[in-house]
Amino acid sequence: MKYYFYSFAVFLFISIQPCLSQDKSKDRQKKDSTSNSEFNVRTQKVSDNLFMLTGKGGNIGVFTGEDGVFMIDDKFEESTPSILSAVKNISDKPVKFLVNTHFHGDHLGGNDNMHEKGAIIFAHENVRKTLLNDLMIKASELMEKKFEEKVVKLTSNGMEETLAQEKAKRDLPSMESLELEKRITPMITFSDDLTFNFNDEKIMVFHVHNAHTDGDAMIFFTKSNVLHTGDAFVNGQYPFIDADHGGTFSGYQSALSKIQMIANEDTKIIPGHGEIASLADVKYMASMLEFITKNVDYHRIAKKTVEQVLAMKDITKEYDNKGFGNGFISTEKLIRAAYQESAQKYSWNTSSKKN
Repeated sequence: MKYYFYSFAVFLFISIQPCLSQDKSKDRQKKDSTSNSEFNVRTQKVSDNLFMLTGKGGNIGVFTGEDGVFMIDDKFEESTPSILSAVKNISDKPVKFLVNTHFHGDHLGGNDNMHEKGAIIFAHENVRKTLLNDLMIKASELMEKKFEEKVVKLTSNGMEETLAQEKAKRDLPSMESLELEKRITPMITFSDDLTFNFNDEKIMVFHVHNAHTDGDAMIFFTKSNVLHTGDAFVNGQYPFIDADHGGTFSGYQSALSKIQMIANEDTKIIPGHGEIASLADVKYMASMLEFITKNVDYHRIAKKTVEQVLAMKDITKEYDNKGFGNGFISTEKLIRAAYQESAQKYSWNTSSKKN
């Protein structure tokens, strides 16, 4: 039965998706009246035409020029008025292009709002796949709920259950519109890389594999020598490896190596979270992860439990003292995630040898 609803929801979601982003005037009026200070959106100049917007959610990149505004990420849905107000203080041009660095809500929650303002949204193809899959699962759950409610109503009125189920199935397409999230999916996707020639600048967008997620993108402004990393690099805090969505420590370390190939000592790096960084900050993160993961690997292979590894405070002492564990990912979460990946890696190596 669940398969039926999921399949039906796929069809229904595709057919009604354009309706999901219709304007709700009351909500819009409420959001449009939100002050800039409420979400603490702050503007920091990175280079002549490049700015970083900070505050609640991921760091936004804003690139301005005669062609318009090129934006990277858009925080949360409710932050949009504050973000657009900050952008207007930088440029009188509209946001023409928007690139999502990955699918987490603190980086693309404002997509529907930005779409309505005319922005064309780009992201890696896995971002769109993940978002559509999440929305279709919600559609399936809602359709199943409506089906069950309909059956209960019909049977309570005396209809035999089998007949009630058949009637409920027939009536599903005519039920009231589903209350789903608005359209936040990117319009244009890419598999490996993408190039913009915009505002007299070559902008390179490229995918880093299985780092923070399976859909991470970094954006390099070649003339300005500025790199936006999304959450494939965060400054001054432990990274979040979203293993449920393809993130891995090994992929994250490869992403950091990619940054070191592109950047030089003069490159300004806009991280997914944290202050503007330098190549030295990226190198420190890379050495930190290498040290921690190798220690976790060593002790896990030596039959230490995760609790015993957590008790070895010296593994993370240097970084904890610098405040790395005070962010979204605590020291405990980092060690547990590294231990879990280590266990999976070792299990795979063992099974390969047996075969």
